[in-house]
Amino acid sequence: MKYFKYILLFLTLSSCRKDVTPKLPEYTQKIVIEGSIETGSPAVVFLSLSVPYFSNFDYTAPEKAFVKGATVTVSDGSTIDTLRELDPKSGFLYVGFKLFGKQGKTYTVKVNYGGKTFETNTTILAPPKIDSLYFKSVQNDSLGFMWQKFTEPLGSGDAYRWYAKRLGRDQFYAAPFNSVFNDKFVDGKTFDFGYDRGPQPNQIQQNREDPERGFYKRGDTVVVKICKIGTREFSFWDTYYQNKSSNSNPFSAPANIKNMFENYEDAFGAFVGYSPVFDTLIIPKK
Repeated sequence: MKYFKYILLFLTLSSCRKDVTPKLPEYTQKIVIEGSIETGSPAVVFLSLSVPYFSNFDYTAPEKAFVKGATVTVSDGSTIDTLRELDPKSGFLYVGFKLFGKQGKTYTVKVNYGGKTFETNTTILAPPKIDSLYFKSVQNDSLGFMWQKFTEPLGSGDAYRWYAKRLGRDQFYAAPFNSVFNDKFVDGKTFDFGYDRGPQPNQIQQNREDPERGFYKRGDTVVVKICKIGTREFSFWDTYYQNKSSNSNPFSAPANIKNMFENYEDAFGAFVGYSPVFDTLIIPKK
């Protein structure tokens, strides 16, 4: 009788199982626009085409998704700068040579591709201030992280992005993972925060194999660059990092990236105005 109950329970549970085949939405290819303009620098725009998740795209040849032959302009309301393709054979990178970012100015980017025009705008805000920088080692080791004391101005709504590079070792200012934050919990407060070393954008594979990955080291000379950004610009990068951190995790909450080209069904990305301030720290060897 006892075994009969177990068999009955098994049959009952088995009969409740139902195979579900989710219906995926039809894929629409989009143009991906990642642009920026910084105080004292021209506009830079990267253009590519999106790739479906379940495609057989060869990620060792990303140039197959690069956009060539687009017309990209940036305007401050009185001057229009038509960006040039640095390499017309491959496309992807478009750079301005006429307009240079100025604090307080609003800039509009327009991308014409495939007979359609996509646009959005950004403003270069007043730069933040760095109180002080310092290096904190990990368990008295020669490796550690960069730390900063920061006084956040009173008045909610401010947002920031953090970069750094090692003089003599890095070519670019690199943003670490989760490099943006806002003043939601720190408005008007003085606080300390630290960041690890972000990978150089042209050395992603080398960074994966670096035994000192993510760390700064005693003897490094580090230039920190912190930029103030707008709320829409913050939302883009914040949700981008949320989405990236939940990738491939079936138990994480889905995170949709806040698109700055929200008025267009077939365009995605951001155009961000940065107002940076810089400070340098020479990390003692001992």
